[in-house]
Amino acid sequence: MKGKLIYTKQLGKSVALQAQSAKMGKLHVIAGDSNWKVVSEGSVKALRVFSTVEKAIDFAKNIASAKTGEVVVHEGNGKIKSRITYSLVK
Repeated sequence: MKGKLIYTKQLGKSVALQAQSAKMGKLHVIAGDSNWKVVSEGSVKALRVFSTVEKAIDFAKNIASAKTGEVVVHEGNGKIKSRITYSLVK
């Protein structure tokens, strides 16, 4: 049975973890010149731009809490200030 994949409990767990990480999205709140941007990880284009960091964080939290996701808030110098993780439990 060469080339045939046999299902095991370990394989199922591995596939489930990969699928979960693919659904999980990270949103970064970063400082612009005179504003704050919410950017999806892996993207260079802002989802939205806000005048205050509080409004940007609220927007990102709203998106991340609707699914499994994480909000990463950066300081003005780019360092990570905080992380907020959301996970849906069914």
